[in-house]
Amino acid sequence: MRVVEVLNILDKKIIPQVKWKNDPSGLLIGDKNAEVKAILTALNPTLEVAKEAKAKKCNLIVSHHPLFKKPVSELVEGEYYSDMIRFLIKNEISLISCHTNYDLLSDGVSYLLAEALGLKNIKPLIPIKAVKDIEVNELYKLVVYCPAGSEEKIKSAVDYAGGAVIGNYDHCYFSASGEGDFRPGEGADPFIGKKGKIEKVKEIRIETVASAWNKDKIVSAIKSVHHYEEPVIDVYPLDNNSDRFGLGAIGELKKKLSLKEFCYLVSEKLGTDTLRIAVKDSKVKIGKVAVCGGSGATSWKFAYKAGADVFLTSEFSHHLYQEASYYINVIDATHHSTEQFAKEGLYKYLRRSIGRNFRIETSKTDTDVVKSLKELK
Repeated sequence: MRVVEVLNILDKKIIPQVKWKNDPSGLLIGDKNAEVKAILTALNPTLEVAKEAKAKKCNLIVSHHPLFKKPVSELVEGEYYSDMIRFLIKNEISLISCHTNYDLLSDGVSYLLAEALGLKNIKPLIPIKAVKDIEVNELYKLVVYCPAGSEEKIKSAVDYAGGAVIGNYDHCYFSASGEGDFRPGEGADPFIGKKGKIEKVKEIRIETVASAWNKDKIVSAIKSVHHYEEPVIDVYPLDNNSDRFGLGAIGELKKKLSLKEFCYLVSEKLGTDTLRIAVKDSKVKIGKVAVCGGSGATSWKFAYKAGADVFLTSEFSHHLYQEASYYINVIDATHHSTEQFAKEGLYKYLRRSIGRNFRIETSKTDTDVVKSLKELK
């Protein structure tokens, strides 16, 4: 298996185009044609993780966080980013990162956090259309007309191009039969009919859906297999929200807890004592919970408007604590703690997709650099 094949497997689920603009995702270091010996999944691609990959003979790291968020102007020994980059290149270890495209997946980073807390009825906290500065995954209706008997060929092309997907269902189509009229003109090379003569043909109207990121690919796939020189293909936007994408997650506890009990649950499930709690109402019973893996502090208004009893995320500023806690209880865990389940999510997806005969491991050295006082030795 080559690096590019692993990348293609990831791209089928964690859509590369649905991300924040200019976000570094995808293959960041390495050779796309290199043969993959084994894969190590991680949250952070640190030097320790890279050394772990080498020790375990894994020549591909698949991480959530990218290696760098800003341009690197030099590669010199002793500099944080340089040491990691040099080590990866020297040891021929490739790096693929699924960053904000994994954050924006409805069963991505925040879903995994909600699931770890035992929430039920989990759904995205923020609809994809409400998220700024991303390539929005708007849905499109795609309609194509073809001569009867060729519809399955058209559908296969659409399927292969990634279309006809609604939620957890694929190969989603509606078909209707009718009669098409046309007259080939000079210069035409008709599949059916003769030049200058009106032709009536039994045709099939096929309706399906496509997302903004792959509609052009689907149209090209249809044209490549369509019998007509000038196939009729209609593409128009829909108002529907796709449930495949969104930011954060909201769900319900099976049993309501006090705020203190819920904080202990968070500490246990996240494995950290590093919690900062801004209290709106200490006596409220926590039933509806909103979460956002990583630095989701500015999203607190969505949690409040959704009726959540508490909002769990990270990286609140002092004044944001004051403002948000006027409306809703806030729990601020570390960035690492709220996103740590991403490496297990990447592992499970790759394991299901590739199979058990290929070695895939999760990083053991990828731990939180932020420690509580209790953790200091």
